[in-house]
Amino acid sequence: MGIVTEREYEVHYYETNYRLECKMSSIINYFCDIGGKQSEELGVGIDYLTERRLAYVFYRYDIKVNRYPKYGEKIRVVTMAKSFKKFYASRAYEIYDENNEKIVEGEGIFLLINIDRRRAVRIPEDQYIAYGVDIENCPDIKLNKLEKLTKEMDKNNFKVRYGDIDSNMHVNNVKYVEWAVESLPLDIVLNYELKELSVVFEKECRYGAEISASYEIKENEDEEGLVILHKIADTEGKELTVLISKWKKLMSN
Repeated sequence: MGIVTEREYEVHYYETNYRLECKMSSIINYFCDIGGKQSEELGVGIDYLTERRLAYVFYRYDIKVNRYPKYGEKIRVVTMAKSFKKFYASRAYEIYDENNEKIVEGEGIFLLINIDRRRAVRIPEDQYIAYGVDIENCPDIKLNKLEKLTKEMDKNNFKVRYGDIDSNMHVNNVKYVEWAVESLPLDIVLNYELKELSVVFEKECRYGAEISASYEIKENEDEEGLVILHKIADTEGKELTVLISKWKKLMSN
């Protein structure tokens, strides 16, 4: 593991759902923020990469939630680089509550590209040094594919708004998660809790594009849990992002 960076956050009202629990999209925003903070502190942030015509783009997220932090709760978000392998980098994330209990953990995998050619480039040695990663003993980065849906149970259409794009003029990665959740029946969102999420970003999407978010409920064991396959596609049906979400039924009050 590389250099560790941490930061305290307070969960704001606008970051929560109807149960006043932190939303999955807010958790991903914490991860993005702490990762960017570390890169800037280590001197290899946005300006450094832009000067070299490089950018890290998201390839994959895997997140597991033990407990969602609640409105007003103070949490500690921690990150560190895990590994660099050829064109890919992986970063670990953890969230701790005020009792120092780990309540969320995740991993992000990124692809380093040349922003002019939009092609992958090998990660230079100075990145290993900056993040404190041992170039001789990097663990493998698993790039296994996610299961894809074969039957669309329903889908919703969305248009990419100005507020959906990031500094690269592409759709912010959090939006794909929001679209996937938004496409589900309200009964699932109200009566189940999202416990695990895996996302693979396959193609970029720009302002003004029209997309569809579809899903397939793959598993339903004794009404206690759901496994849902998601697909975000463009108007031609080409996959932009695939997701797998795992949900646990909430206890009745």
